[in-house]
Amino acid sequence: MRMRIVLDLDDTLYLERDYVKSGFLAVDDWLRKNRGVTGFFESAWAYFLQGRRNDIFNRVLLENKLEDIDLVSQLVDVYRAHSPDITLLPDVLPFLANYDATALAIITDGHSFSQWAKIRALGLVAHVGTIIVTNDWGREYWKPHTRAFETVQEGYLPDDCVYIADNPVKDFIAPAALGWMPSIRIRRAGSLHEEIPTPENTIEVRTLDEAKRVLS
Repeated sequence: MRMRIVLDLDDTLYLERDYVKSGFLAVDDWLRKNRGVTGFFESAWAYFLQGRRNDIFNRVLLENKLEDIDLVSQLVDVYRAHSPDITLLPDVLPFLANYDATALAIITDGHSFSQWAKIRALGLVAHVGTIIVTNDWGREYWKPHTRAFETVQEGYLPDDCVYIADNPVKDFIAPAALGWMPSIRIRRAGSLHEEIPTPENTIEVRTLDEAKRVLS
């Protein structure tokens, strides 16, 4: 059977928390050099580990008496534009090596510059034939929109296509709507959505080694 193996990026091929840590370190360095502010990383990382997400920059700046909306926006730009220090998880390259690059695809949401920086840092272009960052088309095409899935399905039957991803909230809706094989939810230890239950009609694995056995 000719299969189309489609993968998510964040928390599927590397741990997103590693990107967050890398970004916080870049912001810490920028603040120290440009504003003389120290300790950003320690405070931001502590908030992250507590489960905070959308207001971390604001909180750390408030602690340093820097209540400046423009500065928050500038730090977000620094975070998104930095060159990430991230690596593929150990099971990724052995998994990809089982398939021809033309059979492999990635569909990922997120800020375009940041996602492509991750893809370059991880060296994925050499191993995966089709890579779609949905934000290149606009945020309205982020998952669960079907456009990216329809694009990578071209030339394949729906039941020859499978999506391997981590986020039960949005990742598996489009593949199911298009009649793909049951999706594979990879529930990585330390992933941001690890505690969310796996949906019905979705196969749960912990590693890509397990995913390979499912697909064999």
